[in-house]
Amino acid sequence: MKHDQSRLVRIDAGPMKNPVPGKPKRPISGDAAFRTVTAFEGNGGRAEAGVWESTAGSFQSNTTGYIEFGYIVEGAARLVDPDGTVHELTVGEAFVMPEGYTGRWEVDQFVKKIYFISRTA
Repeated sequence: MKHDQSRLVRIDAGPMKNPVPGKPKRPISGDAAFRTVTAFEGNGGRAEAGVWESTAGSFQSNTTGYIEFGYIVEGAARLVDPDGTVHELTVGEAFVMPEGYTGRWEVDQFVKKIYFISRTA
């Protein structure tokens, strides 16, 4: 995906157009299904932004090799740190998963976020 570096890239958080389906790589429980639309790739593939959503389920996160910023635009989820600290994430909340974060996602019904990833490796 090549972008004109002189033009602003807008991310549409509305209904997804041509989403890419996916499943958790590290499922814990439930049958979560993902849909992703990448709106931007840059810096030789080291930066990426778009919209991601998930149905109900629990799955392990592992951000080895990248840092991710997220902003919840619909639904809700919990991110649970490896030490058990629970972070309730609802519409309008922003968060950062540092490089190497291995918490888990818990989605009761549905969650949708805008994301930005910066690859470190």
